[in-house]
Amino acid sequence: MLALAATALMARSLGPEPFGLVILLHTATHILRHLCSVKSSEAAIRFGQNLLNRSSGRALPAAAWLDLVGALFRFDLLIALSAAIVAAAGLAFAARPIGLPADLAGAAWIYVAALMCTATGAAKGALRGLDRYRLLSVQLVAAPALRLVGVAACVTVAAPIEWYVTVWGASLLLEHLLLLASAAPYLSLPKLGAPIRPALATQPKLAPFLKAVYWQSILDMVPRHGATLAVGLLFGAHSAGIYRLARDIAEVVSKPVVLLHQAIFPDLTELWEQDKGAFLSLTWQASAMLALVGGVFVLATLAFGADLLVLLAGEPFRAASTLLALLLGAAALELGAAPLRPASYAMDRVVQVLILQSGAVILYFATLFATKPLIGLVGAGWAALAGASVSLVGMVWLVRRTAQRA
Repeated sequence: MLALAATALMARSLGPEPFGLVILLHTATHILRHLCSVKSSEAAIRFGQNLLNRSSGRALPAAAWLDLVGALFRFDLLIALSAAIVAAAGLAFAARPIGLPADLAGAAWIYVAALMCTATGAAKGALRGLDRYRLLSVQLVAAPALRLVGVAACVTVAAPIEWYVTVWGASLLLEHLLLLASAAPYLSLPKLGAPIRPALATQPKLAPFLKAVYWQSILDMVPRHGATLAVGLLFGAHSAGIYRLARDIAEVVSKPVVLLHQAIFPDLTELWEQDKGAFLSLTWQASAMLALVGGVFVLATLAFGADLLVLLAGEPFRAASTLLALLLGAAALELGAAPLRPASYAMDRVVQVLILQSGAVILYFATLFATKPLIGLVGAGWAALAGASVSLVGMVWLVRRTAQRA
């Protein structure tokens, strides 16, 4: 809600096109971050949970668990530095040729600093494994709170557009710094110069798992950040701004997908080994309940979506009411599928999930390009709905089939 408030306030202040420029710059940073991320948080849970359970207690984690998390953190750090170098090179050599205004390019250097601090995968996995969700909640609230306060200050003083870029980049930097600070005791910081390979080699399935979830994270990026960039390229910054506001409203519904995935994965990993009946019961009940909640939001949006858009960002955004309803429909389906992916990971079906998501992404882009001449920007909503439908149906089939064979 804080993030949505910041987005809506900036959209109302700047208007669709300048707002879209800031959003495209922020989106490009997120895409680079995802391209340079191996989802080590999932590996820390999948391969570290058993090590943690065999220790003398979660207050005093096993040395083997600390070694694994520390090695994953060092791997994260190398990748984060690589992302920052690529971003710095892009700003230094490509900003002017692609037409990025000099003021925006100067402000965008804060994103380079933020990317240097994105080595947070193992840190997040460690906090999840140790049930330190209170620390994670602080990080989740602090960054959007800073963004909202910063945007409000920019509006108050009628600041230029580059100030908004600085605020959004600073909130991203704060988010990662808080996460790293919270997990610092578990990251084996004195061993930063130690080799990575020996610690990772103790888990033979770790490397294939990391490869699969890396490509999975790339596919997950498409309906969120990739779609915003695609809309900007196809329809311009004006449409990108409208799309991003509608997507942020829909994300109020879909955000629990990420949070539930983080919270439920450790439990499902344990239940699959210990009690398959309880595993399936938790998976199906959570899926049905979340799909119902998402459906209520969709019905409310069909009735009040246009008025909500005008209330949040002004009359120029009323045109996104149909798009918003479709994106919320996709978010409701994602809610229903939220427990199914961690369940599939716990069942060692990560490659199959990757194949299903690949099909959903292909369908997304096929729908987007096919509908562009006919219905324009609204086609992005139908594309999201089609991709989410394929993903949900495929996940249900995969979990049922695997459970029957177990």
